[in-house]
Amino acid sequence: MADLRGAYLGTGKIYLEDLDNPKGLIHIGNCNSFSYEAQTQEIEEQDYTTPGGGLDASVLRIQALNITYNARHFKADNIARAVYGISTEQAAGTVTGEEHTVYPGALVDLRYPGASSVVITPAGGGAALVLDTDYIINAAGYPEILEGGAVTGAGLAVEVNYSYSAHASVQALVASGKRFRLKFLGLNEVRSGKPMVIEVFRVNHSPASMSLIGDEFQGMEFTAKAEKDQTKQGTGLSQYMTIKDVA
Repeated sequence: MADLRGAYLGTGKIYLEDLDNPKGLIHIGNCNSFSYEAQTQEIEEQDYTTPGGGLDASVLRIQALNITYNARHFKADNIARAVYGISTEQAAGTVTGEEHTVYPGALVDLRYPGASSVVITPAGGGAALVLDTDYIINAAGYPEILEGGAVTGAGLAVEVNYSYSAHASVQALVASGKRFRLKFLGLNEVRSGKPMVIEVFRVNHSPASMSLIGDEFQGMEFTAKAEKDQTKQGTGLSQYMTIKDVA
């Protein structure tokens, strides 16, 4: 039967499963690129039998299978993978009596972001500071002490009561060396969306770059290497990757 496959213009979804804590393949969100490249090691034997030399023999070995993709959704798990971290979800809550020393023109570095219903009182007692006179609440939900208000340059010990929003907390550089299973469900637009499914059995990510200020939509550029999956056994079976292209 003739193979009628031809040009490829791809879209698709990337899924990852943590091999240390398998809970199924999870879609990582929109990605605007996905590619792999074989990194080779070339071994050459020169011809020493005749003047002028030449190449007697050569061998190309696959040194690594490199995978790259650009994740465009800043999901907590994507950020954690980018910084070798662990992500946990923090429920909304309230804080009473959080202690700080505040100064004019300075941020009050609350323990949690997204504060609301903020009340700031002197630790030694007295009247609460006044919103928009002594401090403001910035867009991230942190108080900033205003110049010319009740707080002087000597500083003031205060206690802060507030509510905070639910948020993800990512602890960086505490989870290096994690391995993932990767599955790409590709669709070839040239062939009316015929699927091309790629599975990489075991990938080891490098930390990803993150750009957080700019005039364009940002992403996280991930690179990873495919490692041998020792559980894949059998004649003619890859221990690295399979590609299934629907006819």
